[in-house]
Amino acid sequence: MKRVAYFPLVLLFLLLLPGWSAGQDVQSHIDQGIKHSQAGRYDQALQAFDQALKLKPNDPALITYKATVYYAKGNNPQALQLCEQVIKLNPNFGRAYYQRGMIYLSQEKFHPALEDIQKAKNLGYGIDPDFIELLKRKAAAQK
Repeated sequence: MKRVAYFPLVLLFLLLLPGWSAGQDVQSHIDQGIKHSQAGRYDQALQAFDQALKLKPNDPALITYKATVYYAKGNNPQALQLCEQVIKLNPNFGRAYYQRGMIYLSQEKFHPALEDIQKAKNLGYGIDPDFIELLKRKAAAQK
């Protein structure tokens, strides 16, 4: 009769359990942050995203969530700084280019907005082609 080594399996389970739990906690904080943001409770949203970042530091998506909240609060300098941070961490993260482009658009900086929106699209972020055409017209008119 073969003996099964249960101890290594139990040890592996116990080692993996905290990571699984942390993943659930991260998602819980993200969900809270999104709900707070949608309800206009931006400070609470930022707190939730900060909690998630403690568990998953330097995550491009989490940092971009924070940038989106700062943008919604009207704090464009902080939002831009976070977008720049994400782009340095992961130059292929399209959502960061999209968010930065939206900030530039709100500032009527149509040329950099168009560049970032096109970059986001080229990286696979879903952008409506009509929106890009609109930005092209606005950028051309701004010469």
